[in-house]
Amino acid sequence: MEKWLGSGKILRFLPMIGMMAAIFVAASLPGRLLPFLRYHNLDKICHALAYAALAASCLFAFHPLSRKHPFLASLLVISICLGYGFAEEAYQSLIPRRVTDSRDVMADLLGATIVVVGRQLSLLRKKPK
Repeated sequence: MEKWLGSGKILRFLPMIGMMAAIFVAASLPGRLLPFLRYHNLDKICHALAYAALAASCLFAFHPLSRKHPFLASLLVISICLGYGFAEEAYQSLIPRRVTDSRDVMADLLGATIVVVGRQLSLLRKKPK
C-alpha cells in the first residue's frame, strides 16, 4: 500500500472516480428534468460520450498495467465500463420518470470500445519494427 501511495499511482484513479461520480449524478436526475434527451437519440449519444470518457480515465488509471499487459488492461477497462453501465441502468430504474433501456448499455459499451480500440491501434502504430 505504501508503494502505491508514495509513488502517486493511487492518484491515477482520481479521474476514473470523478467520471463515475459524474455518471452517477447524471443518472440520479429525475426524468422530468431531461425531456430533451428523448429527441434524435440524444440520450444514446450522451451515454456513448460519457462512457468513452470513463474508458479514457480507466486507461489512464491502469496505464502501468497496460505497459506490461495491454490486452489484459483493455479487457479490464471494457469490463469496468460494462459493469458500471449495467449498475447505472439498474439504479436508474429507481429514479422517477427514468427507465432502464438495454440500448443505453449498448451505447455505453460502444463508447468505451471505441476508446479502447483506438488506444490499442495507436500502440500498434508506435511499436518499432
